[in-house]
Amino acid sequence: MIALSILLAAAFTGPDAVPALEAVKTCDRGAMAEMTKGEPHRRSQFAAAAYAEQQAIARDRAGLLARPGGDPTPAGQASLMLALSGLDGRQKLLDDARAVEAGWRTLVDELRADFLANCAQGKR
Repeated sequence: MIALSILLAAAFTGPDAVPALEAVKTCDRGAMAEMTKGEPHRRSQFAAAAYAEQQAIARDRAGLLARPGGDPTPAGQASLMLALSGLDGRQKLLDDARAVEAGWRTLVDELRADFLANCAQGKR
């Protein structure tokens, strides 16, 4: 469940953009270098957590659907639907976390381009 907690944090907040925006605004080379250096590790942590959660969702869904016939009673079917609904909720959270991550990566790429274009030697 550690992967899920990392993903939930990413889905709700993502990395804080303010320091990166400020680094570009002020042409702070040190801050940009620090962010650039730490970004690959942050991305690999996110990717590992997303992979683990996707794998867990798939495994849990397969386990629920692999039961031959399952419990045919109304209560059994309701229980299955509830469990599948919970998995759908987890999948939506994972999808949201991936969307936030994609947005962050786009922002970082744009900030790097902005920094290089506007903070090059002699520009400021």
